[in-house]
Order: sequence, then C-alpha cells, then structure tokens
Amino acid sequence: MYDRSDYVVLNGQLLSPEDIHVSPFDAGLLHGAGLFETLRACNKVPLNLADHLARLTESGKCFGMDIHLDTAIIADWLTELLEANALDNARIRMTVTRGDTRDALNADATAPTVLLSVVPFQPYPAVLYEKGMTVIISRFAQNPRGPLTGHKSTSYLDRLIALREARAAQAGEALWFTHPDRYLAEGCVSNVFLVMADQQIATPPWLYTAETSLPEHNTGDGLLLPRLALPGITRQHILRLCTRQGLPVTEKMLTIHDVLAAREIILTNAIMGVMPVTHIERHAVGDETPGPVARRLSQWYNEFIQEQSHGSNA
Repeated sequence: MYDRSDYVVLNGQLLSPEDIHVSPFDAGLLHGAGLFETLRACNKVPLNLADHLARLTESGKCFGMDIHLDTAIIADWLTELLEANALDNARIRMTVTRGDTRDALNADATAPTVLLSVVPFQPYPAVLYEKGMTVIISRFAQNPRGPLTGHKSTSYLDRLIALREARAAQAGEALWFTHPDRYLAEGCVSNVFLVMADQQIATPPWLYTAETSLPEHNTGDGLLLPRLALPGITRQHILRLCTRQGLPVTEKMLTIHDVLAAREIILTNAIMGVMPVTHIERHAVGDETPGPVARRLSQWYNEFIQEQSHGSNA
C-alpha cells in the first residue's frame, strides 16, 4: 500500500507507483545520460523554477540534449503533483534523461524522459545553523576539463561517495579542489563563499579562469568550456543580495590558504539555504561560531524565500 507522497509526474502524466514504467533501455538508466535539478516548494510555490529550468536547458545544449521545458507547463505539473501528494512544502526533483537508446541512428530525435517527484521538505538540523557545520577536504579532485564538471549530471556517484566519507568523519560536507593546481571548486552538493580578513566576500567563479586562454570544445549545439563549479541558483541569488545590500563580493580563484585564512565560510544550495561552517576537520574557522555575514545573508535569503512563496518577484 503506497501513501500519497509516492505520486510522480512522468512525461506529463500524474502516476501512482504501480503505474510508473521507465524503459529498461533509457539512457539515464544505462549510461547515466541525464540531468537533474533539486529545488524547494514553499507554500506550494516552486522556488526559482525558471532559473532551474534555464540551467537545465543550458546544460542540455552542452550535452547535445534538446530540452525545451516550458516554465508555465512545468509549474502546472508541479501544482498537480504537490496537490496529489498533499504537500505544501516539499523537496522537488526534476530528472531529464536522453530517453530510449534503441533509436541509435536517430538519437537527436529521441524524446527525453522527464520525471518529476516530490518528498516532504526536511530542513537541515537547526543546530547546524546555530553552531555551524564541520566540513572535510575531499581526497578526490575536481577536473575542470571534465565534461560533467559544473553540470548537474545524473552521473553523481563520485559526489555521493565523498559525501558519505564526510559523514563518516562526523562532517556535513566535503570541499573539492582542483588537481594539480589546488584551487577551491565547490562542495559535493553546495557552493562555497569565503569572508576574508578585509571583509571581502569571495566565491569561486563557475568558469575555470586559472588559464589565460580557455580551450573550446564543440559538442553539437552546445559549447563546453573548462568549469570550476556548478553555477548554483542559490549562489546566484546570494551574489545579487550581497550587491543589493552593499556587501563587497567578488568571484575569484581561491586556494587552500584562502580557505584556512577565512574569517567565515558559508555554503549555499537550494535545500540548506545559507549554512555557516565553523570547522574544517580540526581547523577552527574564525571564532568557531557562525559569523555576522552568515547571519545577515541567512536572514536576507529567508526573507527572499518568503517573498517568492507569497507571489512577490524579489
């Protein structure tokens, strides 16, 4: 017996679990050839939906996937899905794969598989916002020239392995650096902001800019450039909030020395919002308590969320 929170939308149809049928030849299942987005619904409003769909479409172009998801149509599907599952506040997952692999000679014409699912929204524990999160340095390396870097690909196992290692070390996240130049990239599931000694706020750029020239790699309709990090939607709004509120913020290449010298470290994503970091393994960040910048950004971002969820375009 299934409960109501198991309904999904598959290719535009609202389905109960027993009616869900994904082809065993689907490229997402066989090859991990897919993309996904994770976002929140607050008061039945999918937050930043247009931004998430725009990023999904852009990544699709890079991978030769023709993704055209109309924001109004997806919003209608999500409204139906949230109502079917009796959820006002939810974690939404949008997954798009290349579709059935059997038409190999006409792959560009293959219709993508579009799956929408929701689960009740479970925030991160309140104690983490009050006392700060501990993170580790991942033993794995970010590859700026890897074709999946900077995209939310369904080939996500490396991130999950690193996140499992972080949790085994009683930490909540792992920070990734590039190899061999050791530039800060991102967390497994988050973007990173540093508050420096001069009060400048810095975050890694999403494009890898350590080289004076960036080689281009044509992939059908898209263009793949070396990427350092995911262009996070919450990251994007935090940058805008900093500018609006007069906080000095910049995108720049950052090293482990910058990380260890930071007065504050802040993680962002759609589910955690603004998360203060107070320890990097045994290294204390600042005075080991969430700093004033993290507190202000958290307040502003939560206000922004509330404005969106009540129909205001902040």
